[in-house]
Amino acid sequence: MSEGQENIKFLIQRPKTPVVKPPMHRSVFNKSIKREYKSNRGCHKTMGYAEIKPNQPSKFLKKHTRIVIRPFVGTNKNTTFPKTSDALNPVYPSRRCRKSERKSEEKTKRINRNFLYENIVDVIRKVPPLSKHRVQDTRHGHIIVLDEAGLEPTFVSKKNFGKTPSYIKKIIKTNKTEKLAEAERIRTIKPPLRYLPADERNKLLTGLNANWRELYTEFLLLPMVTDSVPKINRKSRLENQLNNLEKDIYLLEKYPSLYVCDN
Repeated sequence: MSEGQENIKFLIQRPKTPVVKPPMHRSVFNKSIKREYKSNRGCHKTMGYAEIKPNQPSKFLKKHTRIVIRPFVGTNKNTTFPKTSDALNPVYPSRRCRKSERKSEEKTKRINRNFLYENIVDVIRKVPPLSKHRVQDTRHGHIIVLDEAGLEPTFVSKKNFGKTPSYIKKIIKTNKTEKLAEAERIRTIKPPLRYLPADERNKLLTGLNANWRELYTEFLLLPMVTDSVPKINRKSRLENQLNNLEKDIYLLEKYPSLYVCDN
């Protein structure tokens, strides 16, 4: 029988096998926890019986009915405070008392003050104001105070007028010191070139001419036929040396004053 064909045994309903679950986990301390919970269940339910019997709900608290007993504080400065055993909490006069005392003192001073005499003395001692420098700039009477407008040359009367400011003096001083340091550094530096004197120039010319003669005689003694590599190399080397010597001799003879480098 092939797999794709229908079979009658699959039409019969099979009973479902029940799923067997493992037993539920129960703690060993389950009974002791329940016992402890029941014993401490109502331990914080009340804080004990009230010492004062509360009022009835009909007698609710109204405004300005609570009796507040405050400590008595004297208003006099020379009040002697009672000696208490509690030295850490002394009794001081309140801020309201000190404020009222201060106001009373100011009031008494104001009453005893002679304003007329004070005004007369102020007027006598007062320095008369200087006349302002004014200018009328329009025909309608518009006036400008030159001092207030910044048009008066008040800077002329300053102490440092016409003097060099200190910061410019400082800049000039620093520039001068920098220039002196630069000049000293240039003086200490050895020049890269030096002038070639006449006697040294003549010695060089004589030496170059002698070398040229020696190389020229050596060049004349070469064989007529250069048929090998060493002969060709020797001839080219002598030609190069003679050309270099001729250039140096021409340079020394053409320019009488020369500057040379020691290095």
